[in-house]
Amino acid sequence: MNLIMKVLVVAVAIVVLLVIARYAVASAPRHVSSHQAVDNVTSYIDTSYPGALVTITSVNSSQYAGSWHIVASVVINATKACPAYYVYSFDYPQYGFVSRLENNYTANCIINGEPSSGNYIITSYPIAMAKSYDYNISAVRDFVAQYGYSNVNVSANYYDVISLGGSNYSHIWLVMYSNPQADHSVYVGISQRNGTLLYAANGTS
Repeated sequence: MNLIMKVLVVAVAIVVLLVIARYAVASAPRHVSSHQAVDNVTSYIDTSYPGALVTITSVNSSQYAGSWHIVASVVINATKACPAYYVYSFDYPQYGFVSRLENNYTANCIINGEPSSGNYIITSYPIAMAKSYDYNISAVRDFVAQYGYSNVNVSANYYDVISLGGSNYSHIWLVMYSNPQADHSVYVGISQRNGTLLYAANGTS
């Protein structure tokens, strides 16, 4: 009887070890190329944020063997007055699609981390757009009210030097509010260096 019990114990132990080994192999991150990793992460973000503008800004070997550290910027409602702008990082395939929020730049026209002193530089168009809308300029407010927020297209371009209304401006973001049915657009210029309002006027598209 004791012998039978010993055999059963050994058999159970072997089965348990085999199950553990199989699970370990199945759960271990499989090797993927950087191209495959980027494609998989991009597809995941596209599915999670339909219509968002996704840009992979960095791909490097992860601290986890066989994985890639991928950084992606995600802009939601990229052509509207108040886009949301996030930066996520992934260690793929080590942690699959579990991401880390690296930065929440702006959402709902709130610019996160904006210094009260105004001593900062605007380096991305979503922030320039949100900042221009946050000024609550009457021309912009009236334009959006007339055509509806969802029907107004917004874009922003940076210029080292540009002439507007007979004056020259340097280091400026020029934000344009437009609608296909409108006979004019609204232009707002803000300083890259501190977000100061420099220019606001109607103009032909």
